[in-house]
Amino acid sequence: MPLCDTPLRELIKRAFPELTISTLYPLNKGLSNKNYYLEQAQQGYLLKHYSNTLPVLALQAQSQLAKLGVAQPVVGFDTKTRLALFEFVTESDEAIALGDQLLAQLHTLHSFDQPQIGQLDLSGALLEAGRVLDCAPQLTLLAQQLAQFEADICFCHNDLVKDNMLVTLQGPVFIDFEYAQYNDRYFDLAALCVSFSLSASEAEHMLKRYYRQAKLPCPAFALNKLSCYVQAYLWLCIAWYQQRKLHTYLGPLQAMLALWQS
Repeated sequence: MPLCDTPLRELIKRAFPELTISTLYPLNKGLSNKNYYLEQAQQGYLLKHYSNTLPVLALQAQSQLAKLGVAQPVVGFDTKTRLALFEFVTESDEAIALGDQLLAQLHTLHSFDQPQIGQLDLSGALLEAGRVLDCAPQLTLLAQQLAQFEADICFCHNDLVKDNMLVTLQGPVFIDFEYAQYNDRYFDLAALCVSFSLSASEAEHMLKRYYRQAKLPCPAFALNKLSCYVQAYLWLCIAWYQQRKLHTYLGPLQAMLALWQS
């Protein structure tokens, strides 16, 4: 049986004293936090050890969204040890696809109401990214461009990379709600554009399908607004990886940014 270090097992005992661990080993997933597969009596769980403060409100939101079938269920969490336990989601062999089923799940997520959670300060995040990347004037201008569009605030995942979207037998589900807050829905839509490497024409088609899920007409300004949000999302990703010296991730993001800026 693969073993993890004794300090981790002691933390688990403090957080979840009722658990009897039969299997525990690290998973090679996640850049911000440490993930482990844990098994008790042939029941599998995902154990996450957060590097920073445990995101209690986001975990509570994820728990409610799991009841709607759009998120990985939360078993429990402990603020002192920064540990959270989730049901282990068995993925199908099918790769995640940007189809109507995924967009319908995203629309359900965007319709969720969790008033205790705050709103992401996107302008502030862009200004901070500008300082990290030494391009503050450029990102200040981008923040001003974003402010010209009518806001469409809803509950957002804010980290829709492909690794955070799983295909299950019951359909696609979202995981890792650490950054979930209220935000403009176009931020999540921009993340989908980046995750699935969409061109502008493909992004426009995706927008129309998303609005069809909401039974609303796609706004005339939608593609222009989405283009600005894709650029904002890419700049934030580039700054995030740059701060952590994960330089191998930068090239594809920079190339995509050049395409969306052209």
